[in-house]
Amino acid sequence: MSCTDPIPSCGKTCNKPLACGSNDTIHLCEKLCHEGSCGPCSLTSSVRCRCGAKFKVQTLINQLVFTCEKRCTKKRSCGRHKCGELCCVAVEHKCPLICRYKLNCGLHRCQEPCHRGNCEPCWQSSFDELTCHCGLSVLYPPIPCGTKPPECKNTCTRRHDCDHPVFHNCHSEDKCPPCTYLTQKWCMGNHEQRSNIPCHLQDISCGLTCNKELPCEMHQCRRICHRGECLAEGMCQQPCVRPRSDCGHPCAAPCHKGSSCPHTTCTAKVSLQCDCGRRKETVMCAEAASSYQRYAAIAVASKLSDMQLGDSMDLGPLLTKKEMKQTKLECDEECATLERNRRLAEALQIDPSSDPFNVRSTSVYSDSLKEDARKDLNFVTKVEDEIKNLIEITNKVGQTH
Repeated sequence: MSCTDPIPSCGKTCNKPLACGSNDTIHLCEKLCHEGSCGPCSLTSSVRCRCGAKFKVQTLINQLVFTCEKRCTKKRSCGRHKCGELCCVAVEHKCPLICRYKLNCGLHRCQEPCHRGNCEPCWQSSFDELTCHCGLSVLYPPIPCGTKPPECKNTCTRRHDCDHPVFHNCHSEDKCPPCTYLTQKWCMGNHEQRSNIPCHLQDISCGLTCNKELPCEMHQCRRICHRGECLAEGMCQQPCVRPRSDCGHPCAAPCHKGSSCPHTTCTAKVSLQCDCGRRKETVMCAEAASSYQRYAAIAVASKLSDMQLGDSMDLGPLLTKKEMKQTKLECDEECATLERNRRLAEALQIDPSSDPFNVRSTSVYSDSLKEDARKDLNFVTKVEDEIKNLIEITNKVGQTH
């Protein structure tokens, strides 16, 4: 046998360990004894994905890398964004995005990869001189981007709306600060002139009532000194002051147009009293009118008999406003008692101020108290006796001293 002849096979199984095996399971070559590499493994195996999250059973003929669908949720190096890669095996999650945060100059944005912490100062510079508004203070180049104009201690030279002296310094802002010069200004309603008012204040209220005549030509504005139109709602809502044709009281309906007022119930308060003047009461005008109508009806009914006999009756006093306003209350029994005592005192020529008939000592008890007294008269009698004894003892003690 020469050295160029092929190596003969022993006819046994190769049984060489293959590279697809793991520490737990070793795959052996199942081919007969052969020359060269063993080739791919035809067996199946449980393979873990590259991130180690899932397993998969597959044939490792092509030695393909298995990747799962799990998305990485770890933060990237910037600390703001998440990784988001599928089956990620990276140790350092670098952020591929551009920062794009506005730099301290306020004009440019950071072009570095997304990072932690503050951005670096803007590297751009200007080679033009930077001056204040009046030009007396100057900064020479190079000027870092975002540098503010230099401070100037000279008086501001800009044109101002008012003619008062300027007290603030030169500045880089577009608008000047409000003028605080104290001056005199009229209030919004032109009622009075106020002193020591800062120049920049426009809406000055004196705190007085406006009192301007409203378009209705009947009322005055009751708002506190204000700017603009008096009627914010467009129509006067104050009560009408025109006298009523029946009672003479103000109309009191919301302000309206036209000469005729709407028909409403009069709610004005009127004072009524009986003929002797003992009873007094305050009621609504409408109630007093109905009371007067009853009074007039009674008066007419009392004269019917005379009218049937041919006598005439003058209804004028019953229909005038004056009589209507003098509606009276009816006298009660106590009024009759007072009148009888007055006449008796006058007949006996007794001074009424001495109260001879004990009129003024008449006590007024409630109906509930009277009802309780009727139920237990013995108890009331005992109370009266005890009070009398107490008065007698008091009088005796006073006499001894």
